[in-house]
Amino acid sequence: MNKPPADEPNSLSFKPRARLIRTIGDRLISGPEAAIIELVKNAHDADATFIKIIFHPPLNKNDGRIEIEDDGHGMTIADIEAKWMEPATTDKVDRDTSPGGRKLLGSKGIGRFATARLGRYLEMTSTAEAPDTKSLETYRVFGVDWDFFDKATYLSEVKFNYETLQPKERTGTQMTITHLRNTWAKKSQEDLLRELRRLVSPIEEKEESDFRIYLDLSNITVDNCGFDGAEIVNGILPDKTKDDEKHLIRPYPLLKACDYEVEGSFDSEGNFNGSMKINRANQDPEEFSLEIPIKPDFNEAPCGDLLVHLFIFDREGDAIQETIKKAGLGDVTKREARKLLDDIAGVAIYRDKFRIRPYGDNSQDWLTLDKLRVQKPTLKIGHNQIAGLILIDNEDNSGLIERSSREGLEDNDNYRRLVRLILTLLSSYVEPARYEFRKKSGISRPKTDSFTDARESAKLEWIEAFTSKLSGKEQEKAKRKVARETGKLIKQLDALEEKQAILQAKVTLGLILGEVLHEGRTPVSFIQTETRRLSKWLPTLCDDMKSADYKREEIPSILNGLDSSADRLRILFKMLDPISGRRRGRPSEFDVKKQVELVFHFFSDTIKKLDVKTTVLAESDLPRAYGHRDDLVTALTNLVDNSLFWFDHHNVEDPELHVHIYTEKNDLVLDVQDNGHGIPEKFADSLFDVGFSLKTNGTGLGLSIAREAIGRSSGTIMLASNSPGAVFRIKIPLQEAH
Repeated sequence: MNKPPADEPNSLSFKPRARLIRTIGDRLISGPEAAIIELVKNAHDADATFIKIIFHPPLNKNDGRIEIEDDGHGMTIADIEAKWMEPATTDKVDRDTSPGGRKLLGSKGIGRFATARLGRYLEMTSTAEAPDTKSLETYRVFGVDWDFFDKATYLSEVKFNYETLQPKERTGTQMTITHLRNTWAKKSQEDLLRELRRLVSPIEEKEESDFRIYLDLSNITVDNCGFDGAEIVNGILPDKTKDDEKHLIRPYPLLKACDYEVEGSFDSEGNFNGSMKINRANQDPEEFSLEIPIKPDFNEAPCGDLLVHLFIFDREGDAIQETIKKAGLGDVTKREARKLLDDIAGVAIYRDKFRIRPYGDNSQDWLTLDKLRVQKPTLKIGHNQIAGLILIDNEDNSGLIERSSREGLEDNDNYRRLVRLILTLLSSYVEPARYEFRKKSGISRPKTDSFTDARESAKLEWIEAFTSKLSGKEQEKAKRKVARETGKLIKQLDALEEKQAILQAKVTLGLILGEVLHEGRTPVSFIQTETRRLSKWLPTLCDDMKSADYKREEIPSILNGLDSSADRLRILFKMLDPISGRRRGRPSEFDVKKQVELVFHFFSDTIKKLDVKTTVLAESDLPRAYGHRDDLVTALTNLVDNSLFWFDHHNVEDPELHVHIYTEKNDLVLDVQDNGHGIPEKFADSLFDVGFSLKTNGTGLGLSIAREAIGRSSGTIMLASNSPGAVFRIKIPLQEAH
């Protein structure tokens, strides 16, 4: 065998098959709607001021025609050969902007695959300036049969014909695609219209836009396709009188007519500054801010600056119809109104004013809002109640990378950060503010399970107005009857309260289970290890040997360790006992300070991890409280858990948690204070409502459980102060008061 010269090593080269073009195109372009979106983006990158998409029936598979025209800078024959006919060209990678200064939307060089995805045959005419003479040149490429790529062996075998035409008056590109690969039924046209309406940011004023999209379905009629194309484009929108606006794609007009509007921005550190406007109450925008710092132990990374604009709707029938009227769409049925809201529902992600599919599709609940709403429907906002946009920075600054398929962003640390920022914005302020408004305006009154309120109702005092009108004998008889019924109701409430105490104790038990596992694992491991060691030593402990002397010397240390570990477990079990669900028996007096110290001990691992400074300050000769100590433990457990959560969430520097215990008249008072970020004043009245929470995944049970637990011991709990940090005040009756 003849070997090549030493300076010419053996080598191989790729010979790309022709069908590679079709294979890549089918994988990168998910569907016909996505293909048209790609062509729209190409027109934008070519500095076009408009793009027109015209459908010509019949629109069945292997039939029909689509014409696409723009007034961009077009392509010379050299451009067509060097760029358009070269798959995956680096042209858009090497430059960030178009010749006209626009941010480029494409970077993968896949635009030509879009036409192959739409139909079998393509004819393209393009007019551009000649680089040397600056005069216009027009070329027509014809005879492009994309199926030929499946038949030819190698790419070099595929050739297209072109001809030079009389130059047109302006630059631009016209494409005619025939033998469509999909049937464009009514639903397909509706989906395309929805995609186009969402493509360009709805915040941008269309009258001032430098890029317009036209969809012409006027050739589609009931006779030739079975549906009216013009009706799809216009829908229930007012008639467009100007001929040049008949086919202009506009964003949905409902956005500004929403019930609640949130606008603002996140900086790269996760700080939000913006405003919320409650249109349903005709309120002016209320400014607010949130700090959501990046936690090093989270699987997240910065996602750059974000612009956020959200539009939220109530879905009661009357509210929806009022929204439609505000949008200038006249009178529609509730069913039509809900369908219109369904069409626009979804939070879209935009980059450089254009949407990244599929975010914003009404079927794409990428924030999992419906899953969160299932647990707290009164508080949480569902996917079909919110529309809007999130404008993200470029890939270099944000780390948010578009998938090569152009279908969404890569699920990396930056994307997870983006999701958490938006969910925290909703849960920490937007949803509570909406809940508060609806509650105070009487739209949605939260159900209460307060036994204090129930007992007040059980007194049946409202009946006195009726019994007072009876005669003396009848009045006395009625009062006795009311007294008996009241007694029955009170007994029933007592029984229900006992059952609820058991259920709530089990809920709280779940809350501290994680702490129990952390706290209990070490002593259990020590006891197990040392017990096994003693078991091995036992046969030789009494032997007169040196090794036995060593073992005997170790025994006191081992016993001390076993005793200490057993004591830690005893404390754990002692803490668990009040919320174990067993019957509580009669109230008794107890040491309040000791209960506080036990709760702090419960959370010792988390306290140590977050480096929280804790103190318990009590008056000298502090009297004992009277009631059920497990009720106080339940309340304190929830308060301490909340403080530790927000310390961790906000990455609070030098966190502190203090409990001050003192007497006030016939009560013993505990002030539980932290130095966190506090609670927004507007939410103070709702803190104890069942289901209300400022946490993204909060149950909304903690503070309501705390209130009910203290109430069972005839005490009270309230938010006493909110600056700096939060101060919750618990009052429990003293022994002397009973």
